[in-house]
Formats: sequence, structure tokens, C-alpha cells
Amino acid sequence: MSQKIPFYIFFILSFCLNTILFADSAYPELVWEKVESEDYPQLVLPAPGEQVRTFQGALIAGNWLLWPAILPGESEKESHGILLRNLKDGSAKRLDLKEPVRGLAWDREKNLIYARLKKEIVVIENGSFEIQRRFPFVNTGSGWTSIGVFQEKLYSIQGNTFSFYDLENGVEIESKILPIAKVSQSYACSDKEIFFWYTEGDKNLHSYNPLLNTIKDHFGVRIDSKLAPKLACRTGGFAVLDPEKGIFKNLVRIGDQFYLTSKENQILKGNLSYRFSPQRDKIQYTLSVTAKEKDSPESEIAVAIPPKETAYQVLTDESVFNDGSFKEDQQNNRTLFVKVPALSSGQTWTQTVYSAKLTRYNLDSGLSNFQTSWEDWKVPGKWKQFLEDNSVYKIQDPSIVSLRDQLRSESGSVEGYIRNVYKYITKNMVYKQDGKFDDAPVVLKNGHGSCTEHSYAQIALLRSAGIPARLVWNWLPGATNVSFNHKIAEVWHPSFGWIPMEPLAYPRARAGLTHAKHIIFAVLNSPFHSIIKGGDVLHSFTKAAGGASRSLSIELTPEVSVTSREIVEQDSSFKELYEKAKEIRNKVIDKDDGRSVE
Repeated sequence: MSQKIPFYIFFILSFCLNTILFADSAYPELVWEKVESEDYPQLVLPAPGEQVRTFQGALIAGNWLLWPAILPGESEKESHGILLRNLKDGSAKRLDLKEPVRGLAWDREKNLIYARLKKEIVVIENGSFEIQRRFPFVNTGSGWTSIGVFQEKLYSIQGNTFSFYDLENGVEIESKILPIAKVSQSYACSDKEIFFWYTEGDKNLHSYNPLLNTIKDHFGVRIDSKLAPKLACRTGGFAVLDPEKGIFKNLVRIGDQFYLTSKENQILKGNLSYRFSPQRDKIQYTLSVTAKEKDSPESEIAVAIPPKETAYQVLTDESVFNDGSFKEDQQNNRTLFVKVPALSSGQTWTQTVYSAKLTRYNLDSGLSNFQTSWEDWKVPGKWKQFLEDNSVYKIQDPSIVSLRDQLRSESGSVEGYIRNVYKYITKNMVYKQDGKFDDAPVVLKNGHGSCTEHSYAQIALLRSAGIPARLVWNWLPGATNVSFNHKIAEVWHPSFGWIPMEPLAYPRARAGLTHAKHIIFAVLNSPFHSIIKGGDVLHSFTKAAGGASRSLSIELTPEVSVTSREIVEQDSSFKELYEKAKEIRNKVIDKDDGRSVE
């Protein structure tokens, strides 16, 4: 005896089926924390007549921010001293010292401020800002000198000479020649180390041990070097406080890099990764099918739809054509199946089949935070398919094994190996587009290749070492129309999920870093999509269509707002930080009805 299923049960079953269908994802779920507010909303700017000079420093002492400044004096003349701003309650004061301040330091233990003038040090009580005493100090003609307090001693840097002085009377205790030629700025953030600002490669902040007179660690602070004087130590890190440029932001440390925080940017919980400078668009897929010389029967097209969230791409407010249905493959790629009606000869069917709000970010991943030993390296079963060999990878080829062993011997950890693979590829391979898709051993021997071949080489070296890696279909901005025009490799790490290994697009600096703002379409274990057939294409017929032609148009409509314009302006500043990295654009070669990504 038949029985009708109540509607609500049918609805629940349908919902559950859809939930099960997308229970897994091509990317693991990660906890991203949004930067919700500005860091110093109560900060009072200098008043008329108060001028903070560009080259002079800034100091945070407890709740107070100190800026050396030109102040209004008597009889409409200039004077000099310190502007005082409370970072907690927004109160503002100033201290007139009658002459330019040439250095500032804070004794945390006694809560005293040391202000260097031309021939003396003025000791000031923090909070009340009453002058406690003065003592003579080394004469300086410099407009600004680096001083600080370290382990109950005052220090000063002149050129490349570092000197300790008695905190009570300014008598010199010892001097030493620094192991570097020149220090632009110094920051005494704790009694463990002092930080120096100078440029060496792509690093500009360096930790210094004054007891051993050695440079220990190196960091990249992603700000304009002109902001270095307004970099200040704060609890747990650094801040930039520059009234001239209107920048009042904390810095977040990601691995060995520091970034300005900003609203709308996001931090992976634990300060593991940073996605920043978001670009917001509406993305829309439109399919067209045309019956040619003869009628076309009812058919179906499979379309690659981007993953809902990656480390640097997020889709929301998705809409799908009524007759469309999703299916996932073994790699959890989302494929949309669209029914196409029967068409008469010469008739064209056009339909918008998918739309969503798309946000793309720049990304940096703090790989340098980790030093995982090979013995401790574990890969979950879900990702082991991305360790498999393939005819284009040949991970057991003697040339792959030899290079793997060489790079591994030069790496102290799994993360070090990942970074070294990236460095090797960017240093030893050049971009060359010749229409071939050679396997990884041949590519590495030739020392050149397309984006596809660069990816093969990276994947082979990573998989050969037991590190999951995979091929990613994407759009690399630069081409006028959105299309599948590029491939990169992604590498898996338990703390970051899947992160890019982009050796061809700006800034080409290290693994896990990209400013390219790709649109990711699919991730592959082998070079081919398991559902969409026909080579490097984003859509294909799944049923015979009687010779009908098909086309897919992907449109991006930018979200225009004041916030997005500000983000674009901020984003452009990053170009100054990687001047040596030249962007390499890939091309798409038209081949009959399909496309070949070179």
C-alpha cells in the first residue's frame, strides 16, 4: 500500500542530502578573526601650533604616547618639548622643555622618562610629567638619536657605536662597535633584546643582544621606511603612530613579518596567517549554447564553481539557476550541472546559472613560526590522496629524489623544506611558454616552463618528501576577461590548511604569500578534472548535444564604496615593499573550442 510522504519530511530529507553532499570541503574549516575596529580611536591629534617632526621618534610609556614636537612659545615664538597623549582615556597634555628633544627612553621599572636634549638628559616622572632631575650627557648635534633603557642601564647609539651609561648620572660604562654599519632607529621593548631598524635584503627589523653584541633574528615590517621613526614598542608588539600621515595602527606579527592591522582584514586564530586588502566583487556565470546546422537535443553542461572559502577567497550570498544541481568529486570540487533545453538549428539559449558575492584577499602565512621535525610530521587520511604519484610528477625519479634529498639536508624542518622548494623554483626556473606540458624531471632539467610546469615541479618535490600538494585551476588577474588562465601549486600544513606556492605572480617572495588575488576554480590530484572533460576548460557537455557550441562568460562587478577605495589605496603601498619582484603574466592560447593554459 503506497503512502504519501508529508511535505515537511520531504523538505528535511532534501536539506539533509544537500548538507551531506557538502559536509566535506576542498579546504578545511579555519577560524578567521575579523579586525573589527580602529586601534586608537580616542587619540587626540596635534593642535594648531603643535608640530610633530617626521624624522623624530615616538614612545609609548604605559598608557601614554610621547611625541617630540615644536610647540607654541612666548611672544609668538617657537618652543620645543613633548606632546603627551593618553591612549586609554584620550586626554592630551604637553611639556615645554625649551629646546628640541633628540631622543626618548622609558625605564619600565621606575616608570621614568628620559628625554635627551643637546647637552643633557632630563628625567621625567611618567604620568605626572614632573621633571625629577637633569644630568649632563654627551653633546650631540643630531636632530634625533636612538636612546633606550636596557637592564637598568641607559644606552645611546651614535653611528655604529653602542654605549651604555649609568641611569643616575649619565657616566659611560662601556662602548662597543656594532656588527653592522649603521642603525637608523632602535626600539627597547624589553630587557631581553633591542630591535634595530636597517635594511638587509627583504628584512628591515633585527633583534640585537647587547651583551653578546650579536644580531639574532630578522623580520620584515611591511610599512614605508619613512614610518620607521613613528614605530613604537607596545605591550605584545609594535604600533605605528604618525600624526602627519594619519596612521595610528598596531602591527600584527605573522611568522617573521609584521603588518599594519586594518578594519576588514582577518587574522587566522593564533596569529598564524593574515589576509588583508580585500577586493569585493559580484561574480556571475552566464552560459550560452547555440545549435548549429542541426537541431540540438536536450542536454546538460557541467560547470566548475569556485570553492566557498579558501585561505584567500570567500563566497557568500550564492544563487543558482533553478534547474541547476551540485555534485562534488573526490577532491570536493563543486561542479554545477545545468540542464539545457532542446534547441532548433540556429537557436541560442543563454542563462545566468550562478552568482555570488566574492571577496579576495592578499595572504601571508607564518610558516617561519613552525619547526616541525620529519619524525613528528603526520598527514590525515583525507589529504593522503595528494601524496600519490602521477606520470607528470614522477616523484620517485632519481632526479627528483636527488634534489629532494639535497633540499631536505639544507632544511631543519618540514616548513624549512617547503620554503626551500619555493626558493629553489623561483631561483632556478624561468618562465617559458612553448605549448608543452613536460613532466617534473624534464622541467627541472630544462630550468624553464609554463605556470603548469612550475606547478608540476613543486608538487613533485613536495609529494616526494611526504608533504601533500596539489594543482589549482585559477584566474590570475591581468587578463581583461575572467577565465581559467593560470595554474599554481598549493601545499598543505596542519596549521594553515592549503596555502599557495605562487612563483610567477607578484611578489614572488616566499611560500604561503600572494598578492595576486586569484579566483580559484578547482583543485586537482592529477592534471585533469574528474568531471569536466576536454582539457583546460571550466565547462563541458555531459550529454551529446548534436554538435551545438557552448560558451561561458564570467563577469566581475566591483563593489564600490569609500571603504573599498581606501583598501585599494592601502594595497598599492605594498608594491614598494618587494621592488625586486617582477610580475610575470601568463597567457591563454586559443585552441579550437577549448583553451590551453600555458
